[in-house]
Amino acid sequence: MRNLWNAVTKATTKQRRKMLANEIFLRHSGIVQRGAYKGLVLDGNSNVSRGELGLKILGLYEPPVVAAIRAAAPFRDLIVFGAADGYMSLGPLMAGYCQRSICFEITEKGQSAVAANAALNALSDRVIIRGRADASVARQLSEINAEPPDMLVLCDIEGAEFDLLTAPLLQALRGATLIVELHDGRLVGNTTAREALLARLPDGAQTSIMHADTQEFSGIEDLESMHDLDRALVMSEGRKSYGEWLLVQYQ
Repeated sequence: MRNLWNAVTKATTKQRRKMLANEIFLRHSGIVQRGAYKGLVLDGNSNVSRGELGLKILGLYEPPVVAAIRAAAPFRDLIVFGAADGYMSLGPLMAGYCQRSICFEITEKGQSAVAANAALNALSDRVIIRGRADASVARQLSEINAEPPDMLVLCDIEGAEFDLLTAPLLQALRGATLIVELHDGRLVGNTTAREALLARLPDGAQTSIMHADTQEFSGIEDLESMHDLDRALVMSEGRKSYGEWLLVQYQ
């Protein structure tokens, strides 16, 4: 009975989070209201959960990542492994942090979402959309003259980062700033994958771990007007484990 109750309440919580996020999305017509990507327009259709839309529209989604991208700017090319709906691949482009966005996205729905949102924001001519990120990535980037010293790579591929980021690919990307969302936290007590990834980094790599922070909602009417429980749901990123990102930089 306990397991059944846990399953029911968990499912109900997820649905309410999505409902609240969708209300915020519709209230602002899919336009990001604040933060670095203010003015970015999203159509709301993608291969990711709609539960994230509230934070994206309010400019509160993954603040450590946005801050790291902003700090690295300007750079010529943004390379995104796992482009999802385009929030993180189009936002920096619109903000003027980069000149091109090269998006690797495995799903057709995700590719369509990025293309649609690029069109909504008049960015289509500066966006390149590719399929799965695999062993051919280095060759593909070379073919479009994307050079690591003037490149930022953002990787969010739900655990596949430990397979994709091989020693040869990391060597090919040497000199680029890398932001890699780490998904090994789901394997409690297992740090082998992370340690192996760090060991594969080329000489000269400087690393740090960024963590998800407690969000501040003061002054944001959409959130201030909510019941505490609803606000907590909207401000949750719905993660299965604590958010962590590996930041790799070179002097």
